[in-house]
Amino acid sequence: MTKSHLANANPFEGPRHAFEVVGREVFHEAWRAEYIEDPKGAEHREVLLILRNALRSGDVSAHWHTLDFKHSGDLRPQDADQEFFRFILRDDLIFHHGMNEPVRCSIHIEQLRRWVRGKEIQPTSPTQLAKNQCLDWLVEIFSAPQRAIPPFEALKHDAKNRFPRLSDHAFKEARKRAIEITGRYDLAKAGRRKNPIGK
Repeated sequence: MTKSHLANANPFEGPRHAFEVVGREVFHEAWRAEYIEDPKGAEHREVLLILRNALRSGDVSAHWHTLDFKHSGDLRPQDADQEFFRFILRDDLIFHHGMNEPVRCSIHIEQLRRWVRGKEIQPTSPTQLAKNQCLDWLVEIFSAPQRAIPPFEALKHDAKNRFPRLSDHAFKEARKRAIEITGRYDLAKAGRRKNPIGK
C-alpha cells in the first residue's frame, strides 16, 4: 500500500519548493529557509540561477498553466531561456515570456534533485564554499561528546588556517549554525564555559 501511495504522489511542486530543494542540495547544512525572502542575497541569486539552468537543461520536466486555467503546456528549455522569464517566488509563480503574464508552474522535484546531484554543484563563491566546509568541520567537532572545544579565538584561528578564504563574519555564522545543528547551546554563551562535571 505504501508503494502504490508513493507511486500516486504528485512528483511536481511549485517554484518555492523547487528553490528550497536546490538550496538544500547545494548549501547542505549552511542552508537557511529565510534565504528565499532575501532576493539581494548571494545565496538567493545563486539558487535562482541553478534552478533556471536546470529548467534550461531539458532534463527536468515542468508544466505551466495560466491563473484562469485557459492555457497550459510543458515548460520547454527555450521558455526558461527567454530574456523576460523569471521566478516570482513570493507568489509561487513564474513569468512566462510567451504568455506575457505570470503563470503557475509545477517542477518535477526528483528530476531536479537528480540533476543538481549529477552536476555536483558547489557554491560558486569561494568564501561561501569555505563557510560550508567550516560548518561541516565545526559540526563534527561539536558532535564529539568527550572532545574538548577550544575557546572562540583559538577555534577561529584554527578554522582560518584550514579554510584560508574564511572571513571572521563567515566563521561566526558557521559557528552559530553548528551550535544550532548540534544543540550545543552551552558554547553560545559568552565568557568561559563551566565544567559540565560541576553542574
